[in-house]
Amino acid sequence: MKDSDTISSWDELLASLETAVSHPVDTAWQIYRYLQNNYTTMGSHQVRMLLVAYLKLPVDRPSLVHSCVLGIAVKISSEYADFQFPQFLQMWGYDRYLREEDKQRQTGKDGRSYPSLMQRVERRLQSYALHHQSEMPHPVDGIKDMVAVKVFEKQMNGKRRYFAKLVASDGMELVASSHLFPCKPWEIQGRMYSVSVRVSKEGNERADEIVVSEKNIADAFPSVVGYVGGVDMGHGHYHIYDSLSRHFVAEKPALMVKQQDFVVFSPVIPAVDKFKSAIISTVLPHDEGLKAFGTMKAEITYMNTDEGYLRYRITSPIADTPEGTLAEEGFARLSAVADDKMRQSLTVGDSVSLLLFLKRGKDGEKRNHVVEIS
Repeated sequence: MKDSDTISSWDELLASLETAVSHPVDTAWQIYRYLQNNYTTMGSHQVRMLLVAYLKLPVDRPSLVHSCVLGIAVKISSEYADFQFPQFLQMWGYDRYLREEDKQRQTGKDGRSYPSLMQRVERRLQSYALHHQSEMPHPVDGIKDMVAVKVFEKQMNGKRRYFAKLVASDGMELVASSHLFPCKPWEIQGRMYSVSVRVSKEGNERADEIVVSEKNIADAFPSVVGYVGGVDMGHGHYHIYDSLSRHFVAEKPALMVKQQDFVVFSPVIPAVDKFKSAIISTVLPHDEGLKAFGTMKAEITYMNTDEGYLRYRITSPIADTPEGTLAEEGFARLSAVADDKMRQSLTVGDSVSLLLFLKRGKDGEKRNHVVEIS
C-alpha cells in the first residue's frame, strides 16, 4: 500500500489500471485517492467508470480501502443524480462487508463526534429513495408521506420566518421550516409531501428533506363528506362536521366554500394534537351532499310556532360515535326547515328527516345540533 498516500494523475491512474492484476491493492488506493480529489469535476460517466474498475479488483473485503471507497460513493451519490446508489451498494456488498469500526461513530481531530460510515450510508440511501421513489421496490424506513395542514409565521432574531405543520396518516406530527419545501411559503398548505425524517441526538424527530409526494392526499387520507357548520373569517377557519360528529377545521381552503355547504374532504387527525384538520377537495351540490352525508328519521312530538321551535324523537337506529351518542329526543328551530310550504304545514306526529350531529355548546357539553329539516 506504498502508494496509498500519493495522488496519481489521470494518465498514471490509467497506466496502473492496465497492470492492476499485479498490484490490485495499490491500484484500489489510487482509484480512491483520485476520486476523493476529483469526483466533483470529472463528471458522472468517468466517476462510474472508475468505481466499476475498482469493483473488479481482487481486494480483501471487508478492508479499509473497501470502506473508504464506500465513503466516497456516498459523496458521489449526492453530487450526481444519475448515480444509482442502491445498485452500487448491492455490488459493493453492503449487506456483508461492513467492518465493525464502520458501524461506530467516529471522533475527529477536533474532538467532535461524527456519524459512522453506516449512518452516512443509511442517510444517503434515505435521501436517494426520497428523490427516486418510483425506483424503490419497497418502502424505505424514515420516509413519511405527510400533508401540510397549516403554514404560520414566527419572528426569530428580528426576522420573519415561515413554518408548516405536517401530519402523516398514522398521526405523526412535525413542524418544518418553509425553506425545506420545493415551493413558496404561500404554496405549501394543503399539499402532500414525502418527508425524510431524522432523529436528533436528543431523540426528537425532525424533517431533513422534503419533496412533493407522488401520492394524492386521498391515497393517505381517505375522503369523507362533511358539512360546513361555521366560518371564522378572522382566522380563516372553516368548521366542518362529518356524519360521526367529528369536528374538523379547514385552514383557508383554496376552493370557494361557504357556511352550509357540503364538501368532500380528507380528515387529518394528529396523534397528540387535538386540532383535527380538513383538506377540502370538492364542494358538492346540496342535494348530492345531503344524501351522501346522511339524515335521520324523526317524529315531531311538540311544536311552538310562536317561539319558532319544535321537539322531535329520533326513530332511526342511533349508533355511538367517537364524539358520543346522539340523544333520542331534542329540540330544533323551525328555521331549519328550508322549504316554506313544509314549515307552514308541519304538525305534531309528522315524520321528518333531520340533518344533525353532535356539537359542543358554550358550556362545553356536546348536544344534538339540527341544521336542516326536510
